[in-house]
Amino acid sequence: MVEKTIVEGWTEFDQISNLPDLLKEAWNLRRKAFPDFIHFAVPGGRHYDGKNFRNSGQFLNVSITGVSCALQCDHCQGKMLNGMIPSPTPEKLQELGTNLLKKGVTGLLVTGGCNHKGQVPLKPFLSALAYLKSLSFTIHVHTGLADKETAVGLKQAGVDKVFLDMIGDAATIRRVYHLDRKPSDFIETLEILLAENLDVVPHVVLGLNYGKIMGEENLIQTLSDYPLETLVLVALRAVPGTPMGGVSGPNPAEIVRITAQTRLLNPSLKLSFGCARPYTQKAWLERGLIAAGINTLAFPLDETIDFALAWGLEPIMNEMCCGGL
Repeated sequence: MVEKTIVEGWTEFDQISNLPDLLKEAWNLRRKAFPDFIHFAVPGGRHYDGKNFRNSGQFLNVSITGVSCALQCDHCQGKMLNGMIPSPTPEKLQELGTNLLKKGVTGLLVTGGCNHKGQVPLKPFLSALAYLKSLSFTIHVHTGLADKETAVGLKQAGVDKVFLDMIGDAATIRRVYHLDRKPSDFIETLEILLAENLDVVPHVVLGLNYGKIMGEENLIQTLSDYPLETLVLVALRAVPGTPMGGVSGPNPAEIVRITAQTRLLNPSLKLSFGCARPYTQKAWLERGLIAAGINTLAFPLDETIDFALAWGLEPIMNEMCCGGL
């Protein structure tokens, strides 16, 4: 029955040139390289109440800058910080950790807006991060373009994962991030973090430049040369009230195609697709991502979980960020 479902499943992708063959190759490679289960990530920064699982807020998002961000990038303008728990001083972060521990919280994503250098200002918070680790929290951290001092401090603090947003196109860096930096600066940051033996999880946003694919595929190719355990792909999803509020994002078929190619480039890499992705053709997109060989998907539809089961994958629900699974 499962084999019949899989064979018939490719037909919905026939409308896209070469996509069925690409997906078959990626799917077969994923099945050879990994056990037959798939993680579904539903961290507590967003409510999830499906027929199979309801998240309880064990893993939460904290912003060390509140809703403030100096860059005001075109796709966000700090609006993605809304709803995160503000913790603008190290003392507040330590106090927050103590209180959340009593409420049963087990992990935190510590992030925030960037300064004018493209850095999340983590240096004053390094001792507070070490304190959180002493409470046995799982700690994931967004760094931005971190320097060596920050990397050393994060290693000493014992953080579990370091999330680094990567950009592979200079025009996108200038237009969207308003930064006078180059793609090589993001690669240099990756190398600085890896040199301290941090568990770095690069994030690549497909269509970051107003929905257009510009440099993402070359970037993914470059990342294939580094000793990574996990890579997270996401896709532009319009945020109302920003310069990109009316942008539809990349074509879902392009997202699936790039994801499948990423799997073929990285047979043993854990490949996650995060919570940011277009609302267009959401169910079709999620099915395509599973067929493309991902290991983890954030905030799935109920029917996507059923689809994974039909394709012979055991679903594992987890309240941690997708990059940590």
